[in-house]
Amino acid sequence: MSNNDNYYKELSLFNDIKNVSQRAWNRLLTITNLSDQGRGRDAKGYLDKLDNSGRAAIGLLVLAIKSKGLETVRAELNRGVEDSETVNNP
Repeated sequence: MSNNDNYYKELSLFNDIKNVSQRAWNRLLTITNLSDQGRGRDAKGYLDKLDNSGRAAIGLLVLAIKSKGLETVRAELNRGVEDSETVNNP
């Protein structure tokens, strides 16, 4: 994978993150921040740079946030990261 595949403009696509949920979270935050900064065109371009599975993962994350609430989903993701760090670094 070339460096060009890892970025949209100056923004990381987080392809180096193995955990699909965490990668989707980081991508969703990037898109949200771009939109909040009035950079809707860049948010769309960033999303368009992702493959179908990347966009689907973000869609599932948005549905989870709508269903469970932002803080619950954030806690679940953080717990998942902590659990994987414990397994990888006993």
